[in-house]
Amino acid sequence: MKLTPLDLQQKTFRKGRFGGLDEHDVRQFLDQVASELEDMARKNNRQDEELRRREARINEFKDREQLLQQTLTTAQRLADEMKVNVRKEADIVMGDAELQAEKIISNAQAKRLQLIIEIDELKRARASFIQQLASLVDTHMQLLNGIRGEPQQAGEPAPKGDNVSFFASPVGKAKK
Repeated sequence: MKLTPLDLQQKTFRKGRFGGLDEHDVRQFLDQVASELEDMARKNNRQDEELRRREARINEFKDREQLLQQTLTTAQRLADEMKVNVRKEADIVMGDAELQAEKIISNAQAKRLQLIIEIDELKRARASFIQQLASLVDTHMQLLNGIRGEPQQAGEPAPKGDNVSFFASPVGKAKK
């Protein structure tokens, strides 16, 4: 039977032979109280031990939670730093690409201008060649006409002196 505080307050003992309390009842009650107190102390110790274990686990979980929180904070900070670094690298790559593109465009424009100049020079050389060839052909035509004895066309200068007389036949010279 479990003892309650009310049981202790209301406990009465039989009167002994000489006006005292019955020693056997008192002894039996004290033994019962001691047994109950011992059970309560064991139970209290078990509960204290269980409480310490649970508090240790709670502290362990709190430590883990704090570690996880620090890890998450560190991971977030690293992720943010990585994003910033990736953006910087992307900006650098884009800047380099833009510079290379500008160089390529500049080189292409310089090459284009050089080709235009070369084409103009070739056009002038062609025109000069055509003019020189036409002049040479005209000169040879005049020589041929002079050799054939054909009259010169209007606007053509007359042959000078004896420039072509060596082409004339010896018969022609003898008649004169």
